[in-house]
Amino acid sequence: MDADTVYARTRKGEEALKDAHLSLEMHDILSGIDGKTSADRLAASSSFLSRETVDAAIRDFLEQGYIKPALEEVAEEAVPDAHVDEQVEEKVEEAPARNVGKSKFSQSERTLIASVLFLDIVEYTKKPVSEQFKIKEEFNRLVSEFVQIIPEDDRIIIDTGDGAALGFLADPEAVLTIAIRLRDTLEADGHADYPGLYVRQGINLGPIRLVADMNGRENLIGDGVNDANRIMGFAQGDQVLVSRSFYDVASRLSSEHPSLFKYQGIHKDKHGREHEVYEVMGGNRAAEDARKQQKTEDEIRAERMAKMKEKLEAAAKAEAAAKASAEARESIEAEARQKAETKKAAEVKIRQPKKKGAGKAIAVSFIVLAALLLGALPFVPLGFLAKSESDSISHKTGKTASIGSAYFSLLPTPRIVLKDVSAGGIKIEKMTEDLFGAKAIVIHGVKADQDALSGLAGWKNIAGILQFEQVSLSLDGKQLPLFDGEVETGQDGSFGHARIESDGMSADIAPDDSGFKIELAAKRWALPMGPSCPWDELHASAVEKGGQVDISSFKATGYGGSVSGSGSISWNQGWRATARFKGSELEVDQLLPYFSKDAKLSGWLKFDAAASMASTSLTGLFDSPSINAAFGLHDGKVDNVDFAQAIRMTSPDGTRGGETKYDALSGSLALVGGEYRYSGLRLNSGMMNVAGNLIVKGGNLSGAAEVSLAQIRSALTLSGSLASPVIR
Repeated sequence: MDADTVYARTRKGEEALKDAHLSLEMHDILSGIDGKTSADRLAASSSFLSRETVDAAIRDFLEQGYIKPALEEVAEEAVPDAHVDEQVEEKVEEAPARNVGKSKFSQSERTLIASVLFLDIVEYTKKPVSEQFKIKEEFNRLVSEFVQIIPEDDRIIIDTGDGAALGFLADPEAVLTIAIRLRDTLEADGHADYPGLYVRQGINLGPIRLVADMNGRENLIGDGVNDANRIMGFAQGDQVLVSRSFYDVASRLSSEHPSLFKYQGIHKDKHGREHEVYEVMGGNRAAEDARKQQKTEDEIRAERMAKMKEKLEAAAKAEAAAKASAEARESIEAEARQKAETKKAAEVKIRQPKKKGAGKAIAVSFIVLAALLLGALPFVPLGFLAKSESDSISHKTGKTASIGSAYFSLLPTPRIVLKDVSAGGIKIEKMTEDLFGAKAIVIHGVKADQDALSGLAGWKNIAGILQFEQVSLSLDGKQLPLFDGEVETGQDGSFGHARIESDGMSADIAPDDSGFKIELAAKRWALPMGPSCPWDELHASAVEKGGQVDISSFKATGYGGSVSGSGSISWNQGWRATARFKGSELEVDQLLPYFSKDAKLSGWLKFDAAASMASTSLTGLFDSPSINAAFGLHDGKVDNVDFAQAIRMTSPDGTRGGETKYDALSGSLALVGGEYRYSGLRLNSGMMNVAGNLIVKGGNLSGAAEVSLAQIRSALTLSGSLASPVIR
């Protein structure tokens, strides 16, 4: 090849520059061929292109008809008039196929929803330039071949140097086909045909816009392109990954498509954004993965051996130190034992012998006397004591009291023990009172109900500490869990402080003006009434005054999130309760079973609600609550409901089963008289949107929804039950 020959671009070469299918190196070389500069000067003017690369590029350009020697180009332009028709015909054939006036992509002022396929050649920049040229040529040829299944007006290809970004306004199934064909072609026969060409691919469905770059060439921008690039970044060579938005649409195109994808979890990009990723199954990356895995396992094995060696050396040092310490300790202990034995022997020699049997007789006499006192005292009739104590309890409580039996106990401290005590409807299994010391009264095995509790306010003249054990409390027939407690009173019988403890729960009660201040804390504890869901932690602050408890604040954490709010409970004119509460980031599939066994829903819940309840009894408060709430869920699914299937396959019997995954689900709830009314429901799942209303009563469903997917719109009805919904 003559180094001084000057070449010029043909019309085909001009179009090659516009189509942007060339690598950056090839593009720079072709753009530098301007009919004035020789190949020699072109190579000399570049700081990164070798002469060999330029010569190889020129040979390829000549074969493809992108360039011609400058003299031939001049001759081509000086076509005689007699051949004008042939020249026009040639121009028509070489003109670009894209009809810009009809292209959907030409509408650059609009944001479009498109499938974006991002391709990257693995380790491309690490290869020699001559190898890069060959690999990129193979890559361009394959991509150009496979994209032919999509009309040119519905696609655009942007060269990224070491790969490409492809935008498609077409059926996502066609985009998936292109990616799979490219992967399978490269992998055929163990990469025999393409030994150095490994491509990783990422597909996303999202918003894009067509713009012109600084060179006037078409380019794509938008989250649709950015996310496709990030999804591709998670892939390995010969691996195809897709985003959640693309999966939601592509997996619903046919019944076979879901089996094409495998969930790969949530990946974080360099900006900390999370992406749900699915792999397109098939292909054969086993050899490559095995090679990389083997290298990883070797490294891991070496690290483990090094750590094991360190541990063994540390253990040997520790064992030697422990052995030396033990030997030193044994030596010291042996010396001490020797001294003690010597001293004991000396004392035995000088000790005077005592009369045999004298000390033993005294000890036996004391034991017999103690046994007689302790054994006989509980059986001595103490009717006078029972009568005296029952009169004392009646005086202190203002209620008639009775005692089954009474006796003294000397151990562990002198005390009076009363059994089967009854006062004002409160029954006590055993009651003990210290005769000396703290003056504590221990009450064990208490049984009471709400009527008996109402009389506690009349108790007086009880000074000291009252300790309660195994208290059984019944409220309106509802048996509460057993609890223990302690009450402190002043010398005048005034209430000082109380503490109640149950399994996982504790409450402190103290005087507050004319009422009581209550602080409650609990772990892994469920409210004794209402939904039985246990919370990891629960805290509440309240004040009781005049037959009403005002809860200034409460907060429960668990199920991945928390619920907080305030409320009040009153009982002067029947039982009434109100509450205002909010919840955030609650894991619905863990919490929902405590409210419904039939509803199947997952996701993360946020809500803002107000509730009111009224009943003649405390236990009846939760029978028919009234609730108004606004709620929103994200990143979950609804089981037994498949809206995409329902709009594709209509049946007189309706559609049952399946699932609908969603990005967001929101609406309002009004619960009145056991009827759940959901209004303003909005569900977004990729390109599918659902809007509607729903009523649930007695587990039965009735409602309507409008579903849109791409260009399809359909009005549906919902019926059946929570366990088996039906869509028609």
